[in-house]
Amino acid sequence: MGAQYSFLRAVFIVAWSCVAMIALWHLHLDENDVSAALTTAVILLASLVFSRFVLGLRFNTAPMLYLELLGLFHLGIVVPWALGIYDITNIPGFIPFGLSHALTMITYSILIFQLGILTALGGQGFRITCTSREEQTLDDPKIFRVGSALFLFGSVMFLIGLVRLGSVGYERLTYSETFRLRAESDPRFFGTGMTVALIGLCLTVAGASKRQMRITYAYTGFWFLTFFYLGFRSPAITAALLVFAVAYKKGVRWPRWAPFVTGLILLIAVPMVRVIREEPLDERSLSTSLHDMSILDGPAEVGGAFRPLTETLDLIGPDNYRYGKTYLTALKGVLPNLALRWEAPATENIEDLPPGHWVTAIVDPWAYKNHEGMGFSGIAEPYMNFGMAGVVVYFFLLSILLVRLEQLSIRSSYSLAMWALLVGPLLWTIRNDFREFFRPAVWGLLCLGLIWLSSTRNTVISRFGRADKPGPTAKEPKFNQV
Repeated sequence: MGAQYSFLRAVFIVAWSCVAMIALWHLHLDENDVSAALTTAVILLASLVFSRFVLGLRFNTAPMLYLELLGLFHLGIVVPWALGIYDITNIPGFIPFGLSHALTMITYSILIFQLGILTALGGQGFRITCTSREEQTLDDPKIFRVGSALFLFGSVMFLIGLVRLGSVGYERLTYSETFRLRAESDPRFFGTGMTVALIGLCLTVAGASKRQMRITYAYTGFWFLTFFYLGFRSPAITAALLVFAVAYKKGVRWPRWAPFVTGLILLIAVPMVRVIREEPLDERSLSTSLHDMSILDGPAEVGGAFRPLTETLDLIGPDNYRYGKTYLTALKGVLPNLALRWEAPATENIEDLPPGHWVTAIVDPWAYKNHEGMGFSGIAEPYMNFGMAGVVVYFFLLSILLVRLEQLSIRSSYSLAMWALLVGPLLWTIRNDFREFFRPAVWGLLCLGLIWLSSTRNTVISRFGRADKPGPTAKEPKFNQV
């Protein structure tokens, strides 16, 4: 049976390789945008099916989550347009011609990512390195307590920052007004609170026991409803997705219909929030009419990463690669701004702007001056730094890293927390630049390291304490007196 299964896996690998080569040949042969979009969609679907049913990766594992969101954020509008089932006038930034270059780059990224998964698994099925259930320690009171404290502290910071943003009252804030005020006033409580709360949520769910998971769900519900209602949909959905994935690793199971119902609700809620978030907070109503909305408005808007990718490919070439500069700039953002008096950063050169701001300033100067933006793309940033070679190396190494994280994820609460602290920010980078990764990942891992050092120190002290105590002395033998 084992030999037969190995033979079938080898056949599937060969078949997938043939599909990949045919797709690449077709992309280079035909420059039709519609045909290229459908070919890229087929490659994405084939990779997901191959990874799930041949390699054994569940859809909520780190490599699959990244691949799913990579496809959704870059093809969410292109594929419905190519199928002729969506009116693109609802997304004014989408220009339906000259798309082949970007679609080819997306296809390369998916294929390289899949090749990295195959390399990491050695062509075999996915296996967890921890084989014994007794070896797993998937709840830790100290991690849970620290995570809860950080989440509550970060939430209070965020709410204080939100109230302080509104010069005429926070209840009059709109989504666009929030971005303007963050650029013009002191946003440190607002942004830092969001980061601290996310770190706390990752630690809480990783350290929670079965009973404490109810508290974690309450935290997640507060986070999701607050951010979603304010219009920050990506942080809300990413955090909820992380909690779901970690809870599944801890043995929590939901009905099979739950993901489908949740997806249907989000298909309606995402475009609805896009409308109501431009209304003042005290005037928003979820009873917004749905008659002008399409069920595809959600995926189409989420697929907005395609535009910055297309623009970056047109603007960047061998003469102006950044050679890692955007990553270094993002890494510098890890250090907190401790100045007593905050001032908005002044950037003289447009080339020094973060990638998302840079592409907005060039393509849509009006939006940039009004503190709006179009986000960025997880494919565009490695290309912006090193060209096609950067895309190849980045996605190959990233897929190997995510597989290794998945294999280590359920050995203990510490490895599970590390999984959440790295995977969550990495998912944000699909639609943003690496500024969204370094700060929560670095500070989160630092907090986790301090918890581990504290636990190790207490263990060592207790062991030495027991060793220093004198043991019971043997009783001297009694002799009969004569």
